[in-house]
Amino acid sequence: MKKSFGHLMAVLIVALLGTSLLAVSPASAAEPRENRISRAEVISRAQDWWQRQIPYDQLDDATDVEGVKYRTDCSGFISMAWRLPASRTTDTLDDISTPISKTSLQPGDIMMWDGPGNEGHVVLFQKWENKSAGTFWLYEQSGTAEDMNHRVGNLSAFTHMQAYKYGDGDGDFDAKHESFNEVDGTEFTDFSTSPTYCNTDDLPLFRLTGFRNVQARIHSCARYEASDNTIRGWMAVQWWPYAGTDDDSTVTVGTKFDGFGLHPQLQIGTVTQREAVCWMGGDMNAAASGLRGCYFTMPGKSGDWSLDGWVNWDENNDGEPPFGPRYTYGSPIIDR
Repeated sequence: MKKSFGHLMAVLIVALLGTSLLAVSPASAAEPRENRISRAEVISRAQDWWQRQIPYDQLDDATDVEGVKYRTDCSGFISMAWRLPASRTTDTLDDISTPISKTSLQPGDIMMWDGPGNEGHVVLFQKWENKSAGTFWLYEQSGTAEDMNHRVGNLSAFTHMQAYKYGDGDGDFDAKHESFNEVDGTEFTDFSTSPTYCNTDDLPLFRLTGFRNVQARIHSCARYEASDNTIRGWMAVQWWPYAGTDDDSTVTVGTKFDGFGLHPQLQIGTVTQREAVCWMGGDMNAAASGLRGCYFTMPGKSGDWSLDGWVNWDENNDGEPPFGPRYTYGSPIIDR
């Protein structure tokens, strides 16, 4: 295959930098279905259906944030939140999950009852409200009377249900089914978005109209540091006012948007190895341009490494992602 001039220049730059990064085609924008998924992303996907108030219907379907369709009942909702390739039922969700105690529930776990025949129900655990009192927040597709529900429950009302976590929970980074916790990233305001490390081609444009009139693009980047054998991954969001709207001005009063969470995801092959999070909140000026990012490092090992990720925008400074996750394309691949 013929190499382009840009590709040869990228290789030359890498050689001058003394790294072994090979810039090739960007990785896929979206995570493979049934891959490892962070607990934070499960909750963000669930919040998207809640925000959109998807109606309950066992014979209908609705799309997730990537346009994939799922059945709009309780188990279809869980299948969507766990980013499965298709809708499962309360008869089959336990095939890809592990029973746990209710006191060990973490965000993204479920409680499920598989009743006789077509009976059964499943809910998604979000977080503890008061663990000592047994109260917690949950999401559910609860039936035609209530549709999508986000409410506080008490364990005393769920004695007939078994708690489960997604996957086998053994911490195997190569596991196909696995939920895991994020690590803390480090925020930055000035970092390279060079095409050597970052995807800069045809980045999607995001517009937050009707909330704060902002346009944004997200860069995902990765590089190998030979000096200490580490992979560094980072994501950066660039934003500017949406032309022709109220926020397209130099007036800053009333034009600050509450913030966003950046979630860079470092992968080897198609399996997410680690996800970090940085929360940028409270001081984003929608009437001006800006750049904020999040990075983290991980020990290097053999394989094709890349980084993609997602961002969620917060409406009320409460950490809830009202717009659901918005994915970015993958970085150039680190071939080690």
